[in-house]
Amino acid sequence: MMDTSWIDCLLIGYSHHTSPFTGSLQKGTADNRLLLRFQVKGTCRVEINDQTHVVQPGDLIIRKPGEYYRLVVEADKDADVSQPIESADYYLSCSGAWVQQWCSRNDFPSKVHLDPAEDFLALWRKLIYEKRNIHGDNAEMMDALIKVLCLTIERYVRKQTAAASRPELNIPYKMKQYLEKHATEPLTLTHIAERYGISVSTASHLFKQAFGQSPMRYVIEIRLSIASERILYSDMKLEDIAEASGFRSYPYFCRAFRAHFHASPSKYRVQNQLRKVENP
Repeated sequence: MMDTSWIDCLLIGYSHHTSPFTGSLQKGTADNRLLLRFQVKGTCRVEINDQTHVVQPGDLIIRKPGEYYRLVVEADKDADVSQPIESADYYLSCSGAWVQQWCSRNDFPSKVHLDPAEDFLALWRKLIYEKRNIHGDNAEMMDALIKVLCLTIERYVRKQTAAASRPELNIPYKMKQYLEKHATEPLTLTHIAERYGISVSTASHLFKQAFGQSPMRYVIEIRLSIASERILYSDMKLEDIAEASGFRSYPYFCRAFRAHFHASPSKYRVQNQLRKVENP
């Protein structure tokens, strides 16, 4: 069982370097800090123990407790034309029993490349906001957010490891991420298949093999989830909700909604409004 004591958030923020910069953490068993650093712009160089990494946008550096770490931001000496220095990243330094256990159970490499959705970056921003909110009683909130961030990273890395061991899984995971980002836009299976250079039948087969349903069925489920939230938490007209959620036909939206939620959109809204009145 994981330790439930709160995590100590030592540093959290966003850094943007436009001039040479060097920072380091020394090696030693007394240093129990985990450092996570996600590159979002420009390049830099990071040394962890005896390995040197060139870090580019999308790269996540994982410096585990006790490891030697050195960050170097400088001009590219190998470039033919002098380029301005620029490096930007989100960073988090934290410690605690849960952090130690999380590091121990995951044999992550020092650098992994992620292609995360916007919600991943939103976690960093929320952590930064909570850390700056010094008047808020938010230690428990910080603890929960750090755990969610770490577990999200763990999920990304595990998916990449699975895709690397089975290359055929790489395409359906990329398809899934694309569908999640563009679910409310016009989508066809032909368009999706062409995007990844495969046939329609192959796209459908690979996706269903990985996730147990067809790509377009998954899109419909995302759209219905978006629509249900807007029905519950907005005053938008049902026709507008259908269109904003990606449905181009209101009658089809009603049929799909009824099949999924066992109630028409209008009845679903009324039923949940009644529950709010009965249980304020």
